[in-house]
Amino acid sequence: MALHRVQGVNFPLLSIYEQERIPVSIMSNDAAVEIDRALTNRYRHDIGYGTVYVDLDDTLIFNGSVNVSLIAFIYQCINRGVTVKLLTRHRFDLTETLTRYRLQGICDEVIHIDQSCSKADYITEQDAILIDDSFSERKSVRERLGIPTFDCSMLELLVDERG
Repeated sequence: MALHRVQGVNFPLLSIYEQERIPVSIMSNDAAVEIDRALTNRYRHDIGYGTVYVDLDDTLIFNGSVNVSLIAFIYQCINRGVTVKLLTRHRFDLTETLTRYRLQGICDEVIHIDQSCSKADYITEQDAILIDDSFSERKSVRERLGIPTFDCSMLELLVDERG
């Protein structure tokens, strides 16, 4: 049934229409579709946060592409009114990079710091979290500020697919 639904045929809805004697027609997309069902991890946690700090290089942009899992989490934050701040040491033209990857304006604030600065110096909220690919960066922030830190492999903990 799931396979037919994604091709445009909704059997439960058709059953209701049939019961109500509503005339129906079926329209399906002509595409070869294969279904693969897999176990998905879903988590509950008690991590509270009002601000999310996100790194750019090798985190939001990885291997020349936007990290769609992180984008999903960022939009979850936007929908919930959570502040999202980009905190980066990006060594190229930051505005050009954000424009090229269509990321301009997705964050509430962009903080471009010098290579010698610590990211912990720029995180001011007590209810913040940091998402960064660098273990040493996460370790420094965790030790100095005591806030939760995550790398991209940990995002599934934060993404709530229930809405």
